[in-house]
Amino acid sequence: MATQTFTTTYEPTEFKTLLADCISETVRSEISKILSNQKPKKTIYTRQETATILDISLPTLNEYTKQGYIVAYRLGYKVRYRIEDIENALIKIKTK
Repeated sequence: MATQTFTTTYEPTEFKTLLADCISETVRSEISKILSNQKPKKTIYTRQETATILDISLPTLNEYTKQGYIVAYRLGYKVRYRIEDIENALIKIKTK
């Protein structure tokens, strides 16, 4: 394997800018790879998952649903919650 050596002349600020650009490009590339490998965010949750997210029991979740703090959706016999409604419930509960 042959080794080549190149000699160039850069001003310190020019070299610093060139180095910063190379590092930024590499970091962006790596972050892009990481983000593209992530699973899409789940948007529909079961009662158990919702109770876990809100850190409450299932009876409390049922009570909050009856009182209108959080909106539930029925799919046949199954009850589901959307992430937007869970986040809105956190805001409602926090501000009351």
